[in-house]
Amino acid sequence: MVSALSTADDVKPVFLKDATAVNAEKPTYGSDITYKKHYANAPSNEAIVAPIYVFSPKDGFMTDFHLVHLGSFAISGAGLIMAEATAVEPRGRINPADAGIWCDDHIPGIKRVVDFVHSQGSKIGIQLAHAGRKASGRVHCDSDAYPESGYWRRGPEFQWHEKHVVPRELSVSEIKELVKTYGVAAVRAAKAGVDIVELPLPTSNHRTDDYGGSLENRARFMLEVIKEVRNNFPAEKPIFHRLSASDCIEHLDGPSWEIEQTVQIVKWAKEAGVDVIHVSSGGNTLQQKVSYSFGYQVHYAERIRKEVPGLAVVAVGSITEGKQAQEVLELEKADLVAAGRGFLERPSSALDAARELGVEVSYAPQYTAVKGMAFLSEK
Repeated sequence: MVSALSTADDVKPVFLKDATAVNAEKPTYGSDITYKKHYANAPSNEAIVAPIYVFSPKDGFMTDFHLVHLGSFAISGAGLIMAEATAVEPRGRINPADAGIWCDDHIPGIKRVVDFVHSQGSKIGIQLAHAGRKASGRVHCDSDAYPESGYWRRGPEFQWHEKHVVPRELSVSEIKELVKTYGVAAVRAAKAGVDIVELPLPTSNHRTDDYGGSLENRARFMLEVIKEVRNNFPAEKPIFHRLSASDCIEHLDGPSWEIEQTVQIVKWAKEAGVDVIHVSSGGNTLQQKVSYSFGYQVHYAERIRKEVPGLAVVAVGSITEGKQAQEVLELEKADLVAAGRGFLERPSSALDAARELGVEVSYAPQYTAVKGMAFLSEK
């Protein structure tokens, strides 16, 4: 298995799909240089659509909405589209409207979306997810269509939010079964033709057994899942790991999750089989304080990239313009750049960035009639 997606010394990463006439000494957000040095089945550029929850599945099945939603990004030139968190078991959904991959019946619906994305020259990944104590929330839209699920059991332990049911601690045997469930989900993802799987996994809890307490113990579940997925997902296809680099509660007294712990976790994840780290922050407690601004999480990605060589790093967080993404790559703060809300607001973000950077890209064949008009708005 190839362990990283680093760039060869004589070339630099570029961002936009099928870029042509680009100076190889100057990185530009989008060509096919970085990945293909390592994976034949890799994205054509560094423009990544981050996972975006749309809460539109029924009983975990992807619908026509997903075909149009995710397909629109492929038509508009994104190199890699990451589908929303897809639950490995029913009770692991954030709410009853989450996508699922807990049974073989889900495979055809996922494959339908995958096949269309591939037809447009893009790659697609999927998050294999379990919401943990964040599971069992209510649907934020059309709630009458999604009754509360009976999968979630109420218990005496700590609650994520008043709109969530109270979770309970899993037994060790249940943890072992859940690890295997991730492996089975990875097999289903491969059968659906998915190019990449991403694992958003927790490393914080209040346990006192082998899965809690020390950093090594808290990382145990994460590392077991990574190894299980790696053993059940094609070796030629990369595994992404999305993690929170900080819980953003430095303003409070007491312990918190900080970048130093994250760096160590990433080193272990790399050894376990992860190829790419997707660096976010927050989301672990409602007491967090996050100062949102352009690239507010990029410094975490930069720190990890410097301290864990041989591992590709994705930067994400309020990166909304091509020049911003370009700067991140040129300064070697990350190997890849992801955007979520930007693509949600403008599905054509990759093409918009191409115009902004003066890079020629290939349109979907059906759209070639407008190719010569790309710069008219600037005249």
